[in-house]
Amino acid sequence: MTAKEVLQVRNVRYFLMFRSSYFARFYYPVFTLLYLDYGLTLSQFAMLNVVWAATIVLAEVPSGAFADTLGRKKLVVLSSIVMFIEIAMIAFVPTGNPTFVFMVFLVNRVLSGLAMALASGADEALAYDTLKEKGKEEMWPRVLQIQLRIASSVGIFVTLVGAAMYDVNFMAQVYHLLGFVEPESTQDIMRIPVYATLLVALLAIYAALSMREEKKTLPNDSSKWSTTVASMKLTLNTGQWVLSTPYVLFILLYYSLFEHTSRMFLTMNSQYYRAIDIPIIYFGLIGAGISLLQIVLAGQSRRLAESMAPKTFIAAMGLATMATYYWISLGWSIYGVIPALILIFIIMTMNIFISYHLNKKTESHNRATVLSFKGLMFNLGYGGIGILYAYYYKLVSQNYTKEQIEQHIDFIASLSSFFYYFTFLFVAISVFFYVKNREKAIF
Repeated sequence: MTAKEVLQVRNVRYFLMFRSSYFARFYYPVFTLLYLDYGLTLSQFAMLNVVWAATIVLAEVPSGAFADTLGRKKLVVLSSIVMFIEIAMIAFVPTGNPTFVFMVFLVNRVLSGLAMALASGADEALAYDTLKEKGKEEMWPRVLQIQLRIASSVGIFVTLVGAAMYDVNFMAQVYHLLGFVEPESTQDIMRIPVYATLLVALLAIYAALSMREEKKTLPNDSSKWSTTVASMKLTLNTGQWVLSTPYVLFILLYYSLFEHTSRMFLTMNSQYYRAIDIPIIYFGLIGAGISLLQIVLAGQSRRLAESMAPKTFIAAMGLATMATYYWISLGWSIYGVIPALILIFIIMTMNIFISYHLNKKTESHNRATVLSFKGLMFNLGYGGIGILYAYYYKLVSQNYTKEQIEQHIDFIASLSSFFYYFTFLFVAISVFFYVKNREKAIF
């Protein structure tokens, strides 16, 4: 099955469209800076991300179970609509009252987490099972490779344009050409990337509506309540299955560690780039470079994930990640971009490996539920590291003067926590794996 044939499969085609448009956020290159310009503090930013993760934790697995029982398309469509609403909230919120702004962003984070939970697992399960019905499930890694390349191509455009939209000097020239009053600060132009994202959200809604799924009909003796109970039972049964299947359990443990640690750092990458003296206009070029790197190396990531023995692969990725976080903690000006690029490649490769092995070991009837457990474990970790980092950063920043904080020296000093956090948990999980593997071979 060629890449062209893969794209002819309707659900796969719209899965790729949904994923690429759902995550095409023009404000991602300046994510942290955007929140600060709306009037929020760095501590509030960290706690809002904890709220986001907590919402996903609460909604992730039940939504996956409902996807398996009530229908996956319904949840994907609902997710896209909720996503549109949460972006609209920050696009139009007035900024005069800091307390009101924080409350709006709080609701925004709850809705964003809910949207993410509703789609998580359901869209992937729709696409994978369509391939499985055609006897082509072995093509799933190729679909993920294509997804990476499409998302990265879109990402090049989004990051370049998004960062340019947030650069005062660039936008001043645009405003001048259009005959508008030129902006004086980023607060004058901060909503523009959000408006652009709101338009792209309409494409995600279209892709969700275009997916196809056989209508799930309830038996005559079933009601919505009995279906809800069945969904909860499926959740509990799937949880028991995950815990009693060491292969899946350790795949998910390693996934959560790699993903939530990197996500926490990458969420703050705009603050990191500013701390190592990268001008805002170059944030887009860095993002485009990352997307280009993903396009070029997507095939290599797939081959590594498919060909390397699991234990060897995890050990190599773990050691590489430790070295990368140590390099990041040095806070090198300009050259500090290199480890951030390496981290992107590691996580891209790890995600293909996880999806390949997890789907291979999961049956169709509970695939969305298992994939939701994947999201659950990630968000438990993300919420935890968010709280720990917010507390650690507060302690570290107390040791620096106001002038040093303005120079972001305290932020650079806090980055060593990523190296110690990842190393400790990777060693702990690996020791646990070693003990279990001696009892009975896992991989």
